[in-house]
Amino acid sequence: MPSISIVIPCHNRAYDLIKTLKAYDCQNVDEPFELIAIDDASVDETYELLTSYRPKHYSLRVEHQEKNLGPASARNRGILLSQAPLILFAGDDIVPHPLLIRGHLAAHRFYKGKEIAVLGQVLWPQDLPVNTLMVHIDGIGAQQFSYYYFQDRQYDYRHLYTANVSLKREFLLSQEKLFDTDFKYAAFEDVELSYRLSRNGLRIIYSSHLKGYHYHYYNIWTFSDRMFRVGMMAHLMIQKHPKSRIRILGRKWPLRIARWKLMEPFRRLSLERTQRLETQLLHRSSSYEWSSHPFLDDLYIKNLTYFFFKGVIYGIYGETHHAQKVNNLCADEYLTPLVKQFSEGSNHLGKILTHAL
Repeated sequence: MPSISIVIPCHNRAYDLIKTLKAYDCQNVDEPFELIAIDDASVDETYELLTSYRPKHYSLRVEHQEKNLGPASARNRGILLSQAPLILFAGDDIVPHPLLIRGHLAAHRFYKGKEIAVLGQVLWPQDLPVNTLMVHIDGIGAQQFSYYYFQDRQYDYRHLYTANVSLKREFLLSQEKLFDTDFKYAAFEDVELSYRLSRNGLRIIYSSHLKGYHYHYYNIWTFSDRMFRVGMMAHLMIQKHPKSRIRILGRKWPLRIARWKLMEPFRRLSLERTQRLETQLLHRSSSYEWSSHPFLDDLYIKNLTYFFFKGVIYGIYGETHHAQKVNNLCADEYLTPLVKQFSEGSNHLGKILTHAL
């Protein structure tokens, strides 16, 4: 019987996935373990790679989903197929440190309670080019992970990062529902499960020495798209669990919506203008991704906050004309000042960024 099951949703990751599979063959652990890979309707060679790989030191089970249902559905399938008392959730783009599995097993032997989850760290690998945006989202911005602020201690339900976290299978199966498959994107499906588990006593213990390396390159365009989807899923989370609103959106969010709705009759902003602002800001932001300067963190925060709130707005109103009008006001609050700051030589930011180049 395996000591731990690694459950990995896979989608269009053929290029990097072989690196992940080989890294599990290099684990420094004597106990048997299994890897359950769920191919979520990939359109590249992911499934062929998974079925052709022959691991030397672990058992590999591969399942295929005909439709792309998202990581929540894939993980649920993996949980039900698992045979070990422990389940480690990881990503198809996460290459484990050689001591990762040994460390998770040791942590659960120390923390014996069934309600304990052990959270490991996710880092950018040294052989992946890391731009200033990637430094930011895993650093002071914490839009992807909050490890920058962590110490080895307990954290709340918002930090059950399924890129590198292990739980007792018995505790997971105590839920009436596993991951909620209404969350179609890789955003908040883990937070939502964690929220429900926290009602049954979930404790997330962070151990920084349990490392995985994240092979996923981002630029401002791709991560802004991600933040939009995160915003949509954040709204879904709050719909399902209204009491989570303050921790997810903060206290001021309802006031922002109310203010924008009041402003709407007096501000005639067009969808074309908002799209032009977005494109202009993304183009200009992308030109600074390899120019390090402390002021860029503020730029990224405002930029990514806008796309997050845009996702929340479209989550609330759907693809409607009203959503466009409210989002126009959101863009006017967040993007217009940034574009003005970028105007050549018009202010301190423009001069700073020009000097940084």
